[in-house]
Amino acid sequence: MKQAPDVASKKSFLKKEYLLIIILTALVVVIFLSGQDLNFNLIDKGESGDDSYVTNLQNSLKNVLSDVEGAGKINVLITVDGSEEEVVLKNVETAVDNGVKTTVESIVLVGGKPYVIKLNNPKVLGVVVVCEGADVVDVKLKIIEIVTTTLKVDADSVRIIKMK
Repeated sequence: MKQAPDVASKKSFLKKEYLLIIILTALVVVIFLSGQDLNFNLIDKGESGDDSYVTNLQNSLKNVLSDVEGAGKINVLITVDGSEEEVVLKNVETAVDNGVKTTVESIVLVGGKPYVIKLNNPKVLGVVVVCEGADVVDVKLKIIEIVTTTLKVDADSVRIIKMK
């Protein structure tokens, strides 16, 4: 027995409406479970751009290494592969109509900006540390240990050079 076209279209509309409600509920749950205020996830790089991550990393490492006994003055250079990558929240809607499955993906905007749920930092490729105490083996080993532990790089990716 065939249903009237009006009933079939109402069922299709209700399925889409339920799907939308489920997606919106999931979005609300994700936002509340993240435990963070929305404003903290809206990342605005401003003028600093991708260099801010590397610059902050270099400055932090320089500050730690300057506390190593015998290291003296320190300069740090860190090279990375690529740049910061933002992972944004996406709204995915899937519907089946007359046996045809369609998926629509859209970026969730908050205040006109994409809602960033994660920031992937670039991979550190190498580190150069130029310091006054690089000719002292014990100092050099301590610096290599700090750099490899802090940045999760192999010792082969770290160079310690004597400052002139």
